[in-house]
Amino acid sequence: MLATADVVVVGAGIAGLCSAWELRQRGFDVVVVEQRFPGYGASGRHPGSIWLQTRRSGLELELSRAGKAKYAELVTAIGNAFDYREAGGLMFFETEEQAEVIQDYVRDRQSAGLDIQMISRSEALNLAPILPDTAIGAAYCADDAQIDSLTFMTAMDAACMRAGVQIFRNTPVLSTLRDGDRVFGVRTVRGAVHSSGVLWASGAWASTLRTEGIDLPVETTRVGQLMMQPVEPHPSPVLHGPRGMYGCGAVEDLAGFETAVFAAPAGDTAELFYDDTIVLNQGGSLYVGHSIDGRGSLNPHISLEGTHAMVGLALERYHRYAHFGIRGLWAGLGCETPDQLPIVDLVDGVYVNLGHSWGVSSAPFAGQVIAEVIAGEPSSFAARLSAKRATLHPVLDQQTRSDAVV
Repeated sequence: MLATADVVVVGAGIAGLCSAWELRQRGFDVVVVEQRFPGYGASGRHPGSIWLQTRRSGLELELSRAGKAKYAELVTAIGNAFDYREAGGLMFFETEEQAEVIQDYVRDRQSAGLDIQMISRSEALNLAPILPDTAIGAAYCADDAQIDSLTFMTAMDAACMRAGVQIFRNTPVLSTLRDGDRVFGVRTVRGAVHSSGVLWASGAWASTLRTEGIDLPVETTRVGQLMMQPVEPHPSPVLHGPRGMYGCGAVEDLAGFETAVFAAPAGDTAELFYDDTIVLNQGGSLYVGHSIDGRGSLNPHISLEGTHAMVGLALERYHRYAHFGIRGLWAGLGCETPDQLPIVDLVDGVYVNLGHSWGVSSAPFAGQVIAEVIAGEPSSFAARLSAKRATLHPVLDQQTRSDAVV
């Protein structure tokens, strides 16, 4: 026996630690088991951008708003040790064709209630010293925000332990412990943890649930990231460029959006997607990314193709930084669902908080949602994030509708 608890949380990423924190605030005795160390997957390898403007109207945007509010709440509870900043976000463009689409995008985002407007290159440069040389203008949204994801993981790790959460590092989980339909803990390489509930928040490693007979529509992805040495001493809004709008539903859903107008970096193939994010951290280091590939794999090493895409695009945009050094080049393992929304539910006796493809925004508040589910509290989000929602199973839903017509 390694430990006992009311709830054992599998995984110490943002979703796992925020869930543990919320459960502890409700009086639960909580144990967290992590195969390596907090933030080992995608949570510790992310620039920390909290996008609202790129999220689709409806549940996506609501969840991002709630996530941003949760960070402000955590600042009050544990202090701002993770550089939470509400400096806004810039969606810049590099051609007139892109400008026309972004103009429609701004009108759409304004109708969704966001504080966003078109600005000139000079105005964007005043806001963001890291604006690329290639940018000719931008849309600025004051509602976007930013954290330092590495320090956030450290802060939440410390806050959970101060609150009484036990965290076992280097402790891979082998299986759940079951008695018929009842799940009463997990078996780890260091011994068993007995508990009244098991919460699986392991991100990319959700695929291991399939050995338990739990086959959720969650796919592993590898997210590449490049970090340069400090380049600017002044803070900046988070930036998103036009070279790949993967995951930016509010842009992709526009009637005038054409993939060819928002061309991905040179060398892109069907296996490599790109989310054109640029962020300056609190130390002045420039993050460039993201390459997205490696679906279905748990290989954590960045690909040559992803490296080529990020380095090539950085050189094209930043002649002034060409002599600066690269401090980090890595990939984080994440996961995503067909509708780009997380799954927060009880599935076959196991609670799950998984599928955060934009987890810096969604995972902290999803921790509150799963805690509400476990505690039996009312939640306005739980049903919409359940594993049974129709948008998770579009083929089955379409077949059901067709059968009904017949």
